[in-house]
Amino acid sequence: MKNLSLFFVFSAIIGILFIPLQDSFAESIIPPRHQWKQLNDIEQLSCKEGLVLLQKNNGAPACVSPTAYLKLVDRGYGEFDSKIMKNRPTMMNNLMENLASDSSIMNHWREMMENNPTMMKNTMQDWVLKMKDNPEFLKNILGPITSDAELRQEMIQHMKDHPVMEQSLKEHSRWMESVHDSMMGSGMGHGMNQGMNVGLCPWCPEYERHAQFETHIDFTNSDRMMNMMHHMWIDDELSQDMHEFMLENPGHMVRMSDQMMGPMLGFMMDDPELRERMIDLMLENRDFMNSIRHGNSE
Repeated sequence: MKNLSLFFVFSAIIGILFIPLQDSFAESIIPPRHQWKQLNDIEQLSCKEGLVLLQKNNGAPACVSPTAYLKLVDRGYGEFDSKIMKNRPTMMNNLMENLASDSSIMNHWREMMENNPTMMKNTMQDWVLKMKDNPEFLKNILGPITSDAELRQEMIQHMKDHPVMEQSLKEHSRWMESVHDSMMGSGMGHGMNQGMNVGLCPWCPEYERHAQFETHIDFTNSDRMMNMMHHMWIDDELSQDMHEFMLENPGHMVRMSDQMMGPMLGFMMDDPELRERMIDLMLENRDFMNSIRHGNSE
């Protein structure tokens, strides 16, 4: 009996001593260098919430802020590792947020797309499919454009330059009736004005509340940034996540609308279903329709 009791005590001690290390790390994150000494496996390392895991060129791990991550990659202290990010969705989202909020990186992204017609085509076609599956994505793109006077005029010009869109508008009875209607003021008028939502745009997303503080990092090596973006876009899983992340946030689409309106609208207007949805949404947007009427009256 005594031996049996000793056996249970010994078993309990062994069980405590061999609690999986990763469980203890999950409860209380210790510095990555200490985790590295005990585990020596980058896939098992954890970081505190809000930090991103980077493996430096010397192999040592570091948990840094998303901004610091980008600076370290830019300066060559480490490289973007898609495997690390794909296994840590929260970290990837934090990094995407910083990527999409940085004007320099978005310029790199635009340049990369413009210099690679195939990538541009594949990306825009993917966006079209996502917008057809989720109507809110279409609103997130059109909202920033139709809410800005200069972007509205640019969009109107793109519509005029698109033969299929122009023909669709001419054949759309509600559109033709509306463009010849009187200017919309404070809800007074006739035709499309009757029963219309009092707001200037009842469907436009409140993208101002989504917009993040725009950052700007002075990168020293644009090739490293382009290489990181390239690795993200050629990885189907990461590129899909990045596309959806951007489409979900109207604040990010403000910058994209300004930089890449032509290709975006072109692919949208090429699709019959999206073309009809665009027309319906524009008919509900008082500012946009007033811009059309003002142009027609000149």
